[in-house]
Amino acid sequence: MRRLVCLLVVLVGLPLGVCGGETLFLGPTYLKVDENGNFSRVEKEPEGAAFDNFWAYRHIPSDKKLTGKGVKVAVADSGISSHPEFNGKHILGQDFTLSGSLADVKNHGTGVAGIIGARGVRFTGVAPQAEIWVYKIDDGSRLIGPQAAANALNTILAYNEANPHDKITVINLSYGVSGGGSLPLTNAINRAHDSGVTVVVPAGNFGYPGVFYPANLSTVLSVSALAADEKHLYVNSAYGPEVDFTAPGDRVYTASSDGDYTLMSGTSAAAAFVSAAAALAVEGLTKKLGRYPTAEEVKDALKAAASKVPGLPDIAQGNGLIDIQKLEQQVGASK
Repeated sequence: MRRLVCLLVVLVGLPLGVCGGETLFLGPTYLKVDENGNFSRVEKEPEGAAFDNFWAYRHIPSDKKLTGKGVKVAVADSGISSHPEFNGKHILGQDFTLSGSLADVKNHGTGVAGIIGARGVRFTGVAPQAEIWVYKIDDGSRLIGPQAAANALNTILAYNEANPHDKITVINLSYGVSGGGSLPLTNAINRAHDSGVTVVVPAGNFGYPGVFYPANLSTVLSVSALAADEKHLYVNSAYGPEVDFTAPGDRVYTASSDGDYTLMSGTSAAAAFVSAAAALAVEGLTKKLGRYPTAEEVKDALKAAASKVPGLPDIAQGNGLIDIQKLEQQVGASK
C-alpha cells in the first residue's frame, strides 16, 4: 500500500522520495505527507516575499553628480497638492481648467511631480533640485481635452520667448487618447520641440497594442511602463514602434495629494522618470556646451545611456531603460 501511495504522488506531479518522513509540498493544494504516506492539508500557507516599495529607485546612484539644478520642468497634469517632499521648492503654476485652483483632486500630478523632484524626506526624486512648474490641464472630471494641453504648451512657449536665458526645457505632458488627434496640440508640441524643449509623453494605459496620441508623434519621447519584476511590461502599458524608452511604472513609491505617500502605476509614472532623466541631461549638456541643448541632443544623450531589457521586444521598450550613471558619462558629469 505504501508503494501505491508513492506511485500516486508521482502521477499527480509531486516529487519522488516523499515516503521517508514528513514532507511539505508547496503547490496549489499545500499538502504534507507523513512517513506512513498519509496526506493532510497545511493550515497556513507560506507568505510570499514582501514587495519592495522602492524598487523603482534602486538603480539610481545616491552619489550621482547631476541633480537637475537650474533646470525648469513643466508638469502638465492634474495640478499639485502641498506635501513635505515639496517644502522649500519654488513651485509656480497656472490653471487651464475651470477649477480655479492648482490643487490636485485626482491624485495624479502630485505623484508625477514627486517622482521627478521629491526632496528626500522619505524618498528622493530623480532630479530633486529641478524646478517644478505646474500647468493644470485636468481637473479630475474626465473632461480633459487637447485644448487645455495646447493652451498650456503655448503659454510655456510664450514664457520661453520672453525669457530665452531662463527657459523651461522639459515638459512632462500627461495627456493621451487612443484615437484621433488635435492639430492645435500637435502644432504646439512641434513648436516646443523645434525651440529646444523636450516633451515627454506616456505611451498610454489599458494594455492597448498601439501607442496613444500624442505619444505617437516623432517630436516627443514616448514612454512605456516597466513591471516591478523588471522583465516584462506593466500589464496595462501600451506599446508600439513609436516607443522611445521604458521606465518603472508598476507600484512606484511617490507623493500623494493627501500629504502622504502612495504606490503609483501606469505609463504616467514611467514618463516622470524619463522627464527627470531629461532634466539631468539638460543640466549636464548645458554645462558642457555652454548653451541649452536641442531636443535632439537630449534624446541622443538619453539613447546613448539606455540599455535594452533582456527578452523585452523592441516595440515594448524602444531604446530601453535609461542608466543614470551612463547618462552622466555621456554629458561629461561623471568626472
